[in-house]
Amino acid sequence: MNSEQIIVQYFHYKKIQNRGFVKYGVFRRIIEYLLDVHNNPYFIRKTFLKLVEKNYFYRSSPTSKKSYRYMFNPDKFIEFEQRKKHLMKFPIIITFD
Repeated sequence: MNSEQIIVQYFHYKKIQNRGFVKYGVFRRIIEYLLDVHNNPYFIRKTFLKLVEKNYFYRSSPTSKKSYRYMFNPDKFIEFEQRKKHLMKFPIIITFD
Protein backbone atom coordinates (compact mmCIF):
# COMPACT_ATOMS: atom_id res chain seq x y z
CA MET A 1 0.00 0.00 0.00
CA ASN A 2 1.50 3.34 -0.98
CA SER A 3 1.49 6.51 1.09
CA GLU A 4 -1.33 8.21 -0.82
CA GLN A 5 -3.69 5.29 -0.23
CA ILE A 6 -2.86 5.23 3.47
CA ILE A 7 -3.61 8.94 3.79
CA VAL A 8 -6.91 8.76 1.88
CA GLN A 9 -8.12 5.73 3.84
CA TYR A 10 -7.30 7.42 7.14
CA PHE A 11 -9.11 10.61 6.10
CA HIS A 12 -12.16 8.54 5.11
CA TYR A 13 -12.06 6.70 8.43
CA LYS A 14 -11.78 9.90 10.51
CA LYS A 15 -14.25 11.84 8.30
CA ILE A 16 -11.87 14.76 8.00
CA GLN A 17 -14.26 16.53 5.59
CA ASN A 18 -16.48 17.42 8.56
CA ARG A 19 -13.80 19.81 9.80
CA GLY A 20 -14.42 22.12 6.85
CA PHE A 21 -11.71 24.23 5.27
CA VAL A 22 -8.46 24.13 7.27
CA LYS A 23 -4.88 25.21 6.64
CA TYR A 24 -2.23 22.98 5.13
CA GLY A 25 -0.47 22.75 8.50
CA VAL A 26 -3.28 20.64 9.96
CA PHE A 27 -3.00 18.12 7.13
CA ARG A 28 0.80 18.22 7.35
CA ARG A 29 0.75 17.13 11.00
CA ILE A 30 -1.64 14.27 10.24
CA ILE A 31 0.48 13.11 7.29
CA GLU A 32 3.63 13.28 9.43
CA TYR A 33 1.94 11.09 12.01
CA LEU A 34 0.63 8.55 9.48
CA LEU A 35 3.83 8.13 7.50
CA ASP A 36 6.18 8.64 10.44
CA VAL A 37 8.22 11.14 8.42
CA HIS A 38 9.15 14.10 10.60
CA ASN A 39 12.37 15.44 9.06
CA ASN A 40 11.40 15.69 5.40
CA PRO A 41 8.96 18.58 4.74
CA TYR A 42 9.62 18.38 0.98
CA PHE A 43 8.29 14.80 0.80
CA ILE A 44 5.20 15.68 2.85
CA ARG A 45 4.38 18.74 0.74
CA LYS A 46 4.96 16.80 -2.48
CA THR A 47 2.63 14.02 -1.32
CA PHE A 48 -0.04 16.54 -0.33
CA LEU A 49 0.19 18.32 -3.69
CA LYS A 50 -0.20 15.00 -5.51
CA LEU A 51 -3.45 14.45 -3.62
CA VAL A 52 -4.60 17.97 -4.51
CA GLU A 53 -3.88 17.28 -8.20
CA LYS A 54 -5.86 14.04 -7.99
CA ASN A 55 -8.83 16.09 -6.74
CA TYR A 56 -8.85 14.67 -3.21
CA PHE A 57 -8.96 18.21 -1.78
CA TYR A 58 -10.95 21.34 -2.47
CA ARG A 59 -8.91 24.53 -2.38
CA SER A 60 -10.71 27.66 -1.22
CA SER A 61 -9.90 31.08 -2.49
CA PRO A 62 -7.65 32.88 -0.02
CA THR A 63 -9.39 35.20 2.42
CA SER A 64 -6.04 36.67 3.34
CA LYS A 65 -2.91 37.10 1.28
CA LYS A 66 -1.04 34.45 3.22
CA SER A 67 -2.48 30.98 2.73
CA TYR A 68 -5.06 28.77 1.10
CA ARG A 69 -7.41 26.52 3.00
CA TYR A 70 -8.18 22.97 1.97
CA MET A 71 -11.04 20.56 2.58
CA PHE A 72 -10.89 16.81 2.07
CA ASN A 73 -13.06 15.60 -0.81
CA PRO A 74 -14.38 12.09 -0.07
CA ASP A 75 -16.06 11.92 -3.50
CA LYS A 76 -12.98 12.81 -5.48
CA PHE A 77 -14.69 13.00 -8.87
CA ILE A 78 -17.33 15.57 -7.86
CA GLU A 79 -16.21 19.18 -8.09
CA PHE A 80 -16.99 21.46 -5.16
CA GLU A 81 -19.48 23.62 -7.09
CA GLN A 82 -21.28 20.53 -8.36
CA ARG A 83 -21.39 19.07 -4.86
CA LYS A 84 -23.07 22.21 -3.51
CA LYS A 85 -25.80 21.78 -6.10
CA HIS A 86 -26.34 18.12 -5.19
CA LEU A 87 -26.79 18.86 -1.50
CA MET A 88 -30.04 20.78 -1.99
CA LYS A 89 -32.03 19.27 -4.83
CA PHE A 90 -35.34 20.60 -3.56
CA PRO A 91 -35.64 24.10 -2.17
CA ILE A 92 -37.22 24.51 1.24
CA ILE A 93 -40.28 26.72 1.14
CA ILE A 94 -41.82 28.01 4.33
CA THR A 95 -45.20 29.67 4.21
CA PHE A 96 -46.96 31.36 7.08
CA ASP A 97 -50.75 31.42 7.12
